[in-house]
Formats: sequence, C-alpha cells, structure tokens
Amino acid sequence: MDPRQATGELFSAPLDAFVETRARLAAALIAAGHRAEGQALKKLRKPSPSAWATNQVVRRARAQLDAFLAASEHVRESQGALVAGRGDRGVYQADLEELRGATAALADAARRVLEETGRGDDRALVDRIVANARTAALTEGARAQLLGGELEADLDGGADAFGGLLAAGAAAHAGPPVRAQAPKPAPPAGPTAREREQEAQRREEARRRELDEATRDEAEARAAAATAETAAKRARERLDEARRRVEEAERTVREASLALREAETAQRGAQREADEAAARAGRATRRREALEKK
Repeated sequence: MDPRQATGELFSAPLDAFVETRARLAAALIAAGHRAEGQALKKLRKPSPSAWATNQVVRRARAQLDAFLAASEHVRESQGALVAGRGDRGVYQADLEELRGATAALADAARRVLEETGRGDDRALVDRIVANARTAALTEGARAQLLGGELEADLDGGADAFGGLLAAGAAAHAGPPVRAQAPKPAPPAGPTAREREQEAQRREEARRRELDEATRDEAEARAAAATAETAAKRARERLDEARRRVEEAERTVREASLALREAETAQRGAQREADEAAARAGRATRRREALEKK
C-alpha cells in the first residue's frame, strides 16, 4: 500500500464511508510498514459535505474546472489592464462572456457529479463548489489546494472572494449578464452588507454541517467501539472455552497415559507369571519322564 495512493483513495471514497475507509487504509499502511504515514492518515479530518463534493468534481470534472480557472485568469488579466488604462473593453467583455460560460459549465458538471455520487441535485452544494473554484482562482496557493482534491473544509478567500471575479462568475447563475453602460470600467467593489450577511450565513451553515458531521463521526466511532468490544468479549469467551477443552484433553491424556502404564505393568507381571508357570510345567514334565524311565 502506497501512502499517496491511500490518501487519494480516502478522499475519493463516499462521504458516509470516510471514517470506515480511513481506519481500513491506516491499518493497511501500518501493516505494510508505513507506520508514520498510517498514523498521519488517522488524523485526517472527515471533509465537510461541500469540501467532499468539491474534491469529487476535481476528480470527475477536471476539464470543466480547468476551463473555469483559465477563464478566470483571462478576466483578471483583461480587467487589470483596463484598470491600468491600457486594456481593451472588447477583450474584457469577451473574457467575461467566456467566464460566464465556463461558470455555467462548471455548475452543470458539479450537478452531474453530485447525481453520480448519490447526492442529488443540491443547489447549495453546487454553489459552494463554484465558490471554492472561484476562491482558488484568486491565488496560486488556493489553486494548489483545490487541485490537490483533498480539501477537508471550504477554501476561505476572505474579502477578495467578493471582487470582480465573483461578480462576473455569479452572473452565470443569475441569468443573462447585465452590460455595463459606462465606457470605463470601475474598479472591483468590495462586498456589500447583504453579500457579507449572505457569506456569514453560508459560513454558519457550513459550520453547522461540519458540527453535524463531527457528531455523526463520534456516534459512528462509539458504535464501532461498542461492536469491537462485543466482538472482543466473545473472542475472550471462545478463548476461555478452548483453554478449558485443552485442559480437559490434557487431563484425559494424563489419565490415559497412567492407565497405559498400569496396563503395561500388569502385562509384564502376567507375562512373568506365565513364564514361571511354563518353567514349572517344563520341570514337572522332565521329572515325570525321568521317573517313567526308571
């Protein structure tokens, strides 16, 4: 079992089987001599539902994700050029259209992946997947985290996540884009109060979901511990019964050995008596024959 392969298999597993899969793979790594890696695997947290869903999109819809990240980069470049006064408005609008299309395609791919993995058409999860991809488009570090496919929680882009890319990408969910009328683009605005409130609500919902997951994990772990303890008790009972039977068998063998020795002793005594009787009979026969000859 290769440690890298084990980690990939863990984060590819169904969310409901994460705890069981983690324990199985950690045990396999330790058994294969990778004790440190196995212990490290045990410490990996079960992903939140949205982080898990994002990991599956990374694995199952990489083409759409890569197209979204590329379109995001194009918008950042053309938007930055406009803000610096050296860009082309037409290029910027074309890049926005590309990003809107890529966002819609990523959202469709996310819905398909959720259906394939048995999670159904969950709009909230789709929105969080797209939000994670949007945050990953802002920095190389976040992009590397996303593409690693091993998120344990949603990416945190901070206030920057509400910049121009968010506004441009969100239009794919809201319908046809609204064309800017001003000839010169305004710099990306910070989050509005409503956007901050919505983000706070999403964070609270994510925290509650993570707490629910942790509670379920604890219940699963306690149930597994109870089952293991029951199995251990039964194993101890079977061991005690086997030991009792071994002791009885050993006692039976000792008794049989003693009886055998006694029988052998009796046989030897009987053989001596038989030999002595035969000797006496021979002497008596010889004596009689001698008397008859006189």
